[in-house]
Amino acid sequence: MSTAALAALNLTVAALAAVPATAAPAAVTAAADVTAPAGFVGMSPTRILDTRSYDQTPSHDHFGPLKEGEYYSTPVSQRCGSHPPMYCGSAVPTDATAVVVNLTVTDPTADGFVTLAAKAGPAGTKPATSSINFKAGQTISNLVTIAVGPVGRGAPWINVYNNAGTAHVVLDVVGYYRTAAPDKYGPLTPTRIADSRSDGTGRLGGDAVRSYQVARPELGTADATSVVLNVTTTDGSWDSFLTAYPSGTQRPAYGSNVNFPVGSTVANQVVVPVGADGRIDVYNRAGWVHVIVDVVGYYGPSGRGLFSALTTPVRNLDTRITGGKLQQGATTAVQAVPADGSVPNVLGVEANVTITDVTDSGHLTVFPGGGQPPNTSTVNVEPGQTVANSVTTGVTGGGTYSVFNHGGPVNVVADLTGYFVTG
Repeated sequence: MSTAALAALNLTVAALAAVPATAAPAAVTAAADVTAPAGFVGMSPTRILDTRSYDQTPSHDHFGPLKEGEYYSTPVSQRCGSHPPMYCGSAVPTDATAVVVNLTVTDPTADGFVTLAAKAGPAGTKPATSSINFKAGQTISNLVTIAVGPVGRGAPWINVYNNAGTAHVVLDVVGYYRTAAPDKYGPLTPTRIADSRSDGTGRLGGDAVRSYQVARPELGTADATSVVLNVTTTDGSWDSFLTAYPSGTQRPAYGSNVNFPVGSTVANQVVVPVGADGRIDVYNRAGWVHVIVDVVGYYGPSGRGLFSALTTPVRNLDTRITGGKLQQGATTAVQAVPADGSVPNVLGVEANVTITDVTDSGHLTVFPGGGQPPNTSTVNVEPGQTVANSVTTGVTGGGTYSVFNHGGPVNVVADLTGYFVTG
């Protein structure tokens, strides 16, 4: 294990391993309580929780791993002023409706899942959805968008649920939604803008930075203030991580966007502000690695969507229950918007897509509409893995998005966290 992988989050990055299908039980999609439509604000990664550190456990009422079946509430704050906490300095405006966080789980003692939500469920129950799945001993990350709970002691709060064994949790906020924010979401057909395997740039070296032009008229992102990317790493020569940040700014001291073990293929969704020159920078900590960048959406003045987060995420699809595995070369339409018209004017959704029961290497491509899938990837897997990735995608007029399978037969689970509505 290289020491490089410890620098991003001070975590030991273990190789991905086989994980049983431990996603939470299925739930039926229906109109649900949602937050007020809101614009987006990107920000430098800000750590609000690390259960391994007393100093990074803001409320100080739980220092140590989360227990099995525990609902643990934490403020969206870097620090609270006293113990027990009387006041917590919020890391986002107190009128924020939802936050975008990098969720990392490390040192789990059992196979399981963690779910983020605005509030705790009833004692003794499990959430109907999952935010990340893991195997005992694994370290794994995923980007998650969730509604925030009520403001208390000066900050909004969120809840973390751990379903099995014990596990440490790290949370880094990378953006938030608020009704006063002017930037709106613009859905795009996913487009590949960089692939170091074929574009002549070659693998990105260790302790090196590569710049990408993401504000581009031909993509529809000319006025983007933040972009939504799917970043994939492959053929890494060492355990390492990538960090994406605005061009012309200092690299963040905390947080990483893609953590990858040597030789693996790992994808993660990234939301990053755009530099003044229309570019973003991507930093690789160690070794050499191929980097693939797909643009899947943006935020900016020309965007049309305001985000309404579900206060309780819902499950839209679980092929383990409904119809069996998605076959190689097949596409399935996910009904993300209730067909009864109870949620009108939806142009996109935020979701979490998980692949499980994998027997062959492959990947899924998520895209709006029907027809042929674009030449992009959303979730990459190897045999025996269970892997989740955040998805931001446009939807059809009927409220569906498409999932295409490039590999062998797999089970697919899709959880909905919110809607982008015309604003």
